[in-house]
Amino acid sequence: MDTWKTKGTDRLIEDVIEEVKARLGKIQEESCGASHTGKVLVLGKLDQAEENMLRSFANICTSPETGEWDFIVAAQVSAGLLAFTALGIPGQPEAKWILEALLGGKKVYFLEKGLEYRKYRETSYKALYQKYQEYEEEIRRFGGEIVTGIQEAAELEMRVQKNACIIAENDSAPFDLTRLKLLGEADLGRLRGTGYRTVLIGRKTIITPLAKDYISNHNLTVRRQQ
Repeated sequence: MDTWKTKGTDRLIEDVIEEVKARLGKIQEESCGASHTGKVLVLGKLDQAEENMLRSFANICTSPETGEWDFIVAAQVSAGLLAFTALGIPGQPEAKWILEALLGGKKVYFLEKGLEYRKYRETSYKALYQKYQEYEEEIRRFGGEIVTGIQEAAELEMRVQKNACIIAENDSAPFDLTRLKLLGEADLGRLRGTGYRTVLIGRKTIITPLAKDYISNHNLTVRRQQ
């Protein structure tokens, strides 16, 4: 019975991987008319199914010192690594690689289940736990992505590549938000994973303070409609 269950589980995992491969393949085909296999640096350990899924669209880099990768997947993030990264301090090798990637405009995907501090939700002092939640939010502000799993990271990365191609073909094309009278942080969040670096707003559009912070933190350019 156990053997039958194991085979059934393995088959289910294989079916999921094949489905994800098909979806990613479709996105890849739309990226500049050709598929692209990037290089990924994995920090921490993935389970076999996750690793197989990741290998379906990227080559896993085994030499982090070279810096020759297109994006990073942080599978296991200790409380210390989260703090160092959020504070912009390269206090650990992993923090150094993550910060260098973000400074270079590369994407870093943090797996939710790998965020160590979350395990202490029931035991931690409230103020301390909230501090780590703030660190997590700070990483998002830096351009990091907190994702539910490899599938979400893969789809986001493929869309980044696709939209980067679109923008490269017409780098003057802005993301049109001219219909807004008030530009907020949530509105700018719609650019996530699109590859757009320029936003077009109306002549009288008001930009909120949080939106200004988002623009600064993500190195966006804002143009007003003539």
